[in-house]
Amino acid sequence: VSTQSTGSKLKQCWFAWYQITRNSNRFLGLNASSLRLLFKTIILTKLLYAAPIWMKENMDVYKDFYARVLLKMSGATHYASKEMLSVILYVPPLVVSYSMIVVKFVAKALTSDQVMQGLMMQLEESKTHRYHQHIDMFRQFSAWKTGSPSFARSKIKLGSSIQELAHYSKQEISNYEDHLWKSHLINGGSLDEQQITIDISKISSCLLPRHSKRATDTKVISLLHGHDLVFPAFKARITNTCNPHCPNCSTLMDDNAHRIFVCPLHTAALIGRSFSI
Repeated sequence: VSTQSTGSKLKQCWFAWYQITRNSNRFLGLNASSLRLLFKTIILTKLLYAAPIWMKENMDVYKDFYARVLLKMSGATHYASKEMLSVILYVPPLVVSYSMIVVKFVAKALTSDQVMQGLMMQLEESKTHRYHQHIDMFRQFSAWKTGSPSFARSKIKLGSSIQELAHYSKQEISNYEDHLWKSHLINGGSLDEQQITIDISKISSCLLPRHSKRATDTKVISLLHGHDLVFPAFKARITNTCNPHCPNCSTLMDDNAHRIFVCPLHTAALIGRSFSI
């Protein structure tokens, strides 16, 4: 795929995202759940179209767009951790979405007619082919599905076994995406294995209910990432114009973690009123 085609696709994504969000701000408009649904339905399907062919070499082109999407969807005014926002909003990193598309593509090819199966076998033999990595990504899925600690380097064999491995249910794909996402977070140093004890999908549905208000979503997300001027500790870092300490606990920094876990002034009943946004 040429640079021109990649740039054209990026412009289409930007325009579609503008149309979706032009009447939404931090307090009014579509809530986070609705924005996520529209993003995945309208934009992500366009972005991932034929992704196994072209996306690997062009993934960096969309990094800024993805970061801006997370910023707008979260209602944040300052960039927070992309990994944290993606988990809160349940928008998988692009590399995870790409991996899922590749796995489904190879699985479909292996369960198709003999011509497609033959092409997959040729692809596996040609270890220098640019798409040979797709076979390895499918092997990783197969190893996960069978409970193997590592994917087998032996060749894929046609027959009943591959038919069984290449067929998958919606729940299996959802579980594997969760597995890849957690591995991505652990390998990137964002979290350790002990911190991830539930499915990532359940985090967003709990924090951001489907029928919540836009302003409520913004406040909840702000309380979690802490990169908001409502917190004196963060404001002092950005503007250097205020005291970063809590007025109630004068020796402690007034940040989001302090308000959630430490300060008695900010109990659950007062969290909503404690925000000055």
